Amino acid sequence: MIFCYNLSLSIANNGNLANLGGAMTGNISTKICGLVIVALSSPLVFANEAPNAQERQEIEMLLAEAAGKMIYLTKQCDKPVDKDKFKELSKLKAFSEGYESIEGISWENVRDEANQNYGELKAKGPNGEFCEQYEKDIKNAYPFLKPL
Repeated sequence: MIFCYNLSLSIANNGNLANLGGAMTGNISTKICGLVIVALSSPLVFANEAPNAQERQEIEMLLAEAAGKMIYLTKQCDKPVDKDKFKELSKLKAFSEGYESIEGISWENVRDEANQNYGELKAKGPNGEFCEQYEKDIKNAYPFLKPL
């Protein structure tokens, strides 16, 4: 889209600028034109596209693995992790793995798979054998977090 504005300026000076040659009067007129580029409105321009079914399943499995470790830390290591904080961290985890959004994932699927993963982890390390390792994993994945 091209736009133009006419700009007019009237000058009336009654000799106050004597050192510049005396009285000045007159009009200055000019036309200012420019180009405005209008971006078409589309979801790709303004927001991330929701993942497809296969990507949602991959994200759910990725988050379930992390959630299983978080449950292990909470129950076996006495290092509780807030569920809401986990959901916020999930966005970062998915983004760090190359996904643009977690929109549309099933938190029920994540929860169910996470509980199954926790059961497997607990069977392998019933006395908190993985506490130190999982704390380090979280610290490396999210270095800006305060220690658990």
